[in-house]
Formats: sequence, C-alpha cells, structure tokens
Amino acid sequence: MNRRRIPAALFALAGLLGFGILPTAIAQAGNLSAGSGSASAIPVLSTSPGISPRFDWNQHDYAVRCENQAITVSLAPPAGWHSRVGSRATRAGSYQVKQNLRSDRAFSVLFSKGQSLRKRYWIRCLPTGFPPYRLQRFRPGGPRLTMIEMSRYAVAFDRAGVPVWWFLASGDVNNAQFMDDGTFSYAPVNGFYSREFMIHRLDGKLVRKLEVANGLLTDVHDLIRLPNGNYMLGARRLVDNVDTSRFGGSPSATITTTQIQELSPSGRLVWKWNSWPRIGLGQTGRWWKTLVAGDQPYDVHHWNSVDRRGNRILLSFRHLDALLLIDRRSGRIRWKLGGVKTSKSLKIRKDPRGRYPLGGQHDARFAADGSVTVLDNSTGLANPRPRAVRYRIGGGRRTATMVKQVLDPEVGFSLGFASANLFGNDQWVVGWGATGRKGIVTGFTREGKIAYRLITPFNVSYRANAVTGGSPTVAQLRRAMNRMAARQG
Repeated sequence: MNRRRIPAALFALAGLLGFGILPTAIAQAGNLSAGSGSASAIPVLSTSPGISPRFDWNQHDYAVRCENQAITVSLAPPAGWHSRVGSRATRAGSYQVKQNLRSDRAFSVLFSKGQSLRKRYWIRCLPTGFPPYRLQRFRPGGPRLTMIEMSRYAVAFDRAGVPVWWFLASGDVNNAQFMDDGTFSYAPVNGFYSREFMIHRLDGKLVRKLEVANGLLTDVHDLIRLPNGNYMLGARRLVDNVDTSRFGGSPSATITTTQIQELSPSGRLVWKWNSWPRIGLGQTGRWWKTLVAGDQPYDVHHWNSVDRRGNRILLSFRHLDALLLIDRRSGRIRWKLGGVKTSKSLKIRKDPRGRYPLGGQHDARFAADGSVTVLDNSTGLANPRPRAVRYRIGGGRRTATMVKQVLDPEVGFSLGFASANLFGNDQWVVGWGATGRKGIVTGFTREGKIAYRLITPFNVSYRANAVTGGSPTVAQLRRAMNRMAARQG
C-alpha cells in the first residue's frame, strides 16, 4: 500500500472541522411534545430520569440517560387497562417500579386492554458520554430513519429524533450508511488517517474490510454498493514531476489525483478510471491560490462522491467546483456542470447563482427521474450560503436547468463535508457539514418548508444518509442492538 503523506493542508482542514475532538459537556437529549390522546383515555408512562421524547401513544421508541443505574418507571393506565414492565407480571392500576438498566440495554413496557388491544414501547439506555443532540420539529415529514456520525458513533435516528441504533467504532466515524444487503459501512478515522472501509452486520460483527486495489491509498469520501454486489469507491493517486509553475506552483510538483475503482466483494479490481490526465490542471481554477500556499502534493481535484446508473457515472470534484458525467465504457467525459468552462460544459439555466453555480460541492446523486442533485457548499463564493439543488440535464441541448433549491436560514456557511438526499415525494434531508458552530441536519417538505432540524451541538457529521426503503426496519435494529449489548456481557 502507498503510505505517502497526506498534505498538511488536509491536516489543517480536518483539524478545523473537528476530527478527534470529543464533546466537553453532555446535554440531556431534547424532548418532542406529546401527541394524540389524553390521560383519561389512554395510559400514561413517565420515568425518572426522563425519557426522550416525552411519552406519546404513537411513538414506540425512547432513549434515556440512565448512567448504568436503575430508573423509576411510573404507569397510570385508565380503568380496564393492564400493563407490564420488562419481564414482570402484568398488573392493573397505577404504580411505580424500579427498572435496572445499563448502557445499550433496553426494556419494554406493554399496555393491554382485553384480548385485542396491545401496545408495546421500548426504552433504551444511552451509553455514558453519548454525544448530545436535540430535535426541533416544525411540520410533519422526513425519512423513517436518518444515519449520521457523532464522533466515534454511527447513529440512526427515527422521525421523532430518537437514536434507535448506534455503533461505537475504534476511531471517529466517517461516511456511515446502511447498505441494501443488510450491512452497514463506515470508515474509521484515527487522527487524520483512514485507509479502509469497514463492512459490518447490523449487530456489529465485521463482514469485511475494503481497500482499493493497485497499492493506492483508499479515499474514504464515498462508497456505494452496486446492484451486482460490487462496490465503487475512490483512490488517491500521486503523480510526480508535473509542471505547475503557471499556476504559481513548482515546475516539478507532485499532485494528488483520483482513481475511481469498481471492486468485487473480495476486493478484486473490476474497473478503474483516472482523473489525470483527462482533467487538465487549468480546471482547478480558483483553488490554485489555496493549494500552492500549502505543501505538496497539491490536491488538484479532491474527489468526494460517486454515483452510477448503468454506464453513466456521476462524480463530484470539490477543487473543480464541478460535477462530471463519465461514460463507463469509453472513460470519456460526457458533460461537466459548473467550474471552469470547457468544451464539455453544460449551459446553466434558471439558476439565480448564474454561470458559476457551485463552490466546493459534495454528494452528487442521480434522482429517480434522472435529474441530478448536489449539496452546493458555496465555499469561497460571493454568496456563501450553502444549498441543496436539483438540475434537469438536457443532454442533446447541453443544458443544466435548475429545478429547485432549498436553504436553511440558520445556515449561512459551510466549509466542507455535507450531503443532500432527495427522497419520496420531493422531500429533502440535508446535512450542512462544517457550519463553523455545530452539526445541523434539516428536513424539508416537498414545498421547500423546513419540517425539522436535528442538531448535534458538538459534532459535525460528514453526511446525513436518509433511509427510505424497507430495510433495515426498526424491529431489526432493536434486535441488532440487543445482540450487541449481549456480547458486552
């Protein structure tokens, strides 16, 4: 494996964005207002210390900071109702019990009325030191689950802002996501390095480690699993003796470029594509001023996402301010969206940000209808407000027409990271990345109104990945959490 040093400029960026920094304070998780029903009609549940969110008849999962101590469970069912806490006997009437609880463990509360009406609820203890979070809910909406990173934790939140599943990694978690084969993946970051992706079962058991081929260094900005079971990811490819003098650099420089690879599950190289020399040095444009002010190798492309539909491969390059569409068969660049104008550039239409629409963007994806979505960080541009934006591509006319954009008035800046998920009926989940203050994930309705914000005061998530399909289910995640807790003894 190539173990050449990552540029100092990347060290500084990683340090600025908070890798390796643990929270210095732990706040109680936020509450969500109780929902339907009234105390006279349905049972009431409360605990000390308190569960989050407050009890709601239609919300089945709750978190509590038990600190490995017993919690007091108070039940107040109306006449005709019975209840059971954990494995205890079923009882009628109002009462309190002490329930022993440890980190990662859960117990259930069952309410029943007659033989047909049964409602079960799960309360799980957050680990000591679990990072703080809170949900601000304004309107209905959002995916059923959202995966984010919180320091060393990969965490899946439900719509109510409850962490229903988490995994504690050996290093800071980067790019955590559920895969469609029932696994989850992430890259552990130790210090400033991550050399591999880890593929685990939902219960935490390791399935495989995934590194790029050809002795290159794995670029952990993105990993996707293809329908045939293969993976696509990136590699850092160093090229020596490149003349960068006309951009203010060395006449014999080392540059960092990208190689996109498709690998079999066993790690066999199936396909590759090199960004250099297909992408000329002039396309790095305004980023040269930043690059030459730092050390070599110059990170001239800085790839950060890949998506594929058939033989079309969509790539995002931060230091090009552009997206490229690649033909997998020929390797040719079919079009370019944003950045320095070339013969492959699309004409931008209906975008209020004009002919130079992207700045240090992330997370470019194909939407279901063939349009393209991207998180525009707008880093270093005249209008610094980040946005999630969607373009309709007119291939024959070589146009990119903006269909929609969404912004959050609370987010005025994003240095890096970030993600944009378009799902369902034109709803968005947007992770704003490094906003300079805290981690913010915003959910938008189809009308572009803010449905909620998930806030992590001391942790910035590289991405927020929406879970919109049928798997994994919350029931599967509960069972996986129980198995992980059981292995801890």
